[in-house]
Amino acid sequence: MLKIYLTNLGKYNEGYLVGKWVELPATDEELEAVKKEIGINQQYEEWFITDYESDIEGLEINEYASISELNEMAKELEELDEFYLQIVGGLLLAGHSLRVAIDKIDDCLIYFDCSDMEDVARAYVEETGMLENIPDNIANYFDFEALGRDMSFEATYIFLSCGNCIEIYC
Repeated sequence: MLKIYLTNLGKYNEGYLVGKWVELPATDEELEAVKKEIGINQQYEEWFITDYESDIEGLEINEYASISELNEMAKELEELDEFYLQIVGGLLLAGHSLRVAIDKIDDCLIYFDCSDMEDVARAYVEETGMLENIPDNIANYFDFEALGRDMSFEATYIFLSCGNCIEIYC
């Protein structure tokens, strides 16, 4: 979900807050109707974004961001499931732009229910079957904390508020 509060810049400079919430993606007709509603015309040609709401962790929108670009990205985000939206959020938290985050979705892994690098190491070992052929009495001595520490040197790991971890290997 991505909503922006579109504001008439001319009216704002005159001391009036004239704007409206717009949920993206929106059709060109819907966007033009909103602009007309808030008084964007020949006298007041400029607008800006005074607020936004999104359920994508790490998303920040510039007040002068292009509505058409945001709308296109919102269309792409709408097609993603929760798994990929978490990856986008992790990439945003790592400092990537929204465009780059969408483009680099496939350059990441997600580890579920991981609060630290030791949890990530455990998930990695389980996923890869690294200790599969080792007897339990020996496997119990494996140092997941050390592996997690070493893994953190080799890639970027972003821990999300939902309890998952994104590994960015791009």
